[in-house]
Amino acid sequence: KRLGSLGGALAASHTLRQRMLHFLHNMEHYMMLEVLEPNWHVLMLRLRGAQSVDELISLHASFLDRSLKECMLRDAPLLKLLAKLLTICVIYADQTRSLSAAITAAVGEAPPLRAGAPHEERAAVRRETCRRVEQLISDRRYARNVETFGQKFDDELLALLAELRKQAHREWNLAHLLARLDFNHFWRQKQATAPAAAPSAVGE
Repeated sequence: KRLGSLGGALAASHTLRQRMLHFLHNMEHYMMLEVLEPNWHVLMLRLRGAQSVDELISLHASFLDRSLKECMLRDAPLLKLLAKLLTICVIYADQTRSLSAAITAAVGEAPPLRAGAPHEERAAVRRETCRRVEQLISDRRYARNVETFGQKFDDELLALLAELRKQAHREWNLAHLLARLDFNHFWRQKQATAPAAAPSAVGE
């Protein structure tokens, strides 16, 4: 409330963080619970009937091949899009962590309040602390950075979803991932109403 116009940037940062977390949580769920766990279960069942070391090696190689394929690590277009999205998330998280540490330091530099300090003195300390934080956020162009990262993330995620739709008819597991990432058709509607944008160069 005391950061004035920067409240909009903080709200935008929160919504961007939630979009990133939604993407990351669903990617983790897909790879761990829909790919690796069932493939591992199949491998364990098949290993019980293995008769030789060569058969063990072959079964393990089959497990790795299937897991890599279903995790999209052998599909160049999907892998490139995933790498870009993860790079955007990591850079944004690092910058947010750095800003958070700077704000914590700025708040810690505020003069301590005397026991029983009058309301006017407490209010003056709060105003000065807020002014320092506001100046710090403004100096780091926080609002513009949030907008830039949000646009890059949205563009790359839309490109990933478009590629998933293109391949989903061949790979049922990708159809499941697509349904999780766009469960309420938010991204489909966003893509239908937004002008075409070139993917960003982050991660290239």
